[in-house]
Amino acid sequence: MLPALRAAVKEFFSGFGSTLEPLSLDTKSFDFGIGIGLDWYNRNGYPAIYSALAGGMPAWSGENVSLHTALNHSVVWACNRIISESTAFLPLVMLQRKGDTKRVADEQPMYRCMHDAFSDEMTAMGGRETMTSHCVLEGNAYAHIIRRSGTGTALELHPLVPSQVTPDREKEAKKRLVYVVKEGTSNGGNSEKTYTVEKGKPQDILHMRGLGFDGLKGYSVISMARQSIGTAIATERNLGRFFANGGRLPYNLKLNQKFKNDADADKFRADWQKLYSNPHLTPILEPYVDYQQTGISAKDSQLLETRLFNIHEICRWFLVSPHLVGDLSRATFSNIEQLALEFVKMTLSTWIVRWEQELWRCVLTDEEKDKGFYFKHNLNSLLRGDFLSRMQGYSVMLQNGISNIDEVRDLEDWNPAPNGAGEGFHIQLNQQTLGPNGATLPATDAGLVRLGTN
Repeated sequence: MLPALRAAVKEFFSGFGSTLEPLSLDTKSFDFGIGIGLDWYNRNGYPAIYSALAGGMPAWSGENVSLHTALNHSVVWACNRIISESTAFLPLVMLQRKGDTKRVADEQPMYRCMHDAFSDEMTAMGGRETMTSHCVLEGNAYAHIIRRSGTGTALELHPLVPSQVTPDREKEAKKRLVYVVKEGTSNGGNSEKTYTVEKGKPQDILHMRGLGFDGLKGYSVISMARQSIGTAIATERNLGRFFANGGRLPYNLKLNQKFKNDADADKFRADWQKLYSNPHLTPILEPYVDYQQTGISAKDSQLLETRLFNIHEICRWFLVSPHLVGDLSRATFSNIEQLALEFVKMTLSTWIVRWEQELWRCVLTDEEKDKGFYFKHNLNSLLRGDFLSRMQGYSVMLQNGISNIDEVRDLEDWNPAPNGAGEGFHIQLNQQTLGPNGATLPATDAGLVRLGTN
């Protein structure tokens, strides 16, 4: 016990925290008297014990930073919210690719799971929002996959709390990936169930990882950014105390005469604090009392500038532009649109690809993968509130024969044009279709109908 504890403490104070030790699946649980077993300690180490007892890991600012204290800061909450909600509200559908064509696989159970509801208890947006939030903040998101017996087809997803799931590898020669899930029991105790990832068999756990090191787990942004978050929390705490004191700076009272004894000094302090504990009362000083202000003002300490810098510092950890969390100090009419596009291209696209690839890897069976099933987000929902941009894009598609009228109407959830009027493709009059050796083909041979010639 002591050598392991000494090694964990040494590794923690090196600045990188403890790494997960190999999990011994046959280790007997030993309770230290505080509900912590030896197997739990082997997986989490001393930092997890300290964090549980102190309410978070300490930062240089003196603040203890945990998941809950970090979420109390508005910028951390806003960054988590903008990523989670933006990822979750995008339609995610199950498709099937057959040769050169693809179709919506709306007859599959996972189509409804991803598009409508994870289960009877949670909508698709609620489930994906929750799991994305887990991954954004803690680096990992897990869900239990409910499958149909016999075929193994996935039916539902039940999100799991990341702190209750531990990925590891077996100590046997196979070194298979296992997930140890801590599950509650009816008598109030706790039990652990192990799910093994076996090649060629459907998986039981959907695991979405953030940026990590060993491929097993992702880093917790809250843990890695605790210095920045701790400084921001300390700034907010100092600001709150400043206004709680009525905007009054710390002060000293200098007396021109000495107290006769300690009892007189204690009585003077008690009387002063009793009368002037309310910061909004004006103190009345005796001739022998000199009021001396200490500390520096909010302006001299650049409190406002520090708060603004904390916004940019925290946004840097989450790769979120400050204007998305309410800081428009550097936003202009010329760059606000580019900043929004940058969020989609650099931040949102990353989380979208994570979802699509992890769903393909964990949820689909080998048979479904061979049949060409996959998952895809529809980014057109980002323009749902911009009617003019959608119409301009549709116009370009129609004029260049990319889509027909019925396909465009379907994107707007409208019914097809009556009497098959929207089935034809169109190109501009001055454009021709080239055949072999550059020869011009008639529009009918190209499968297109020119405007004005019908």
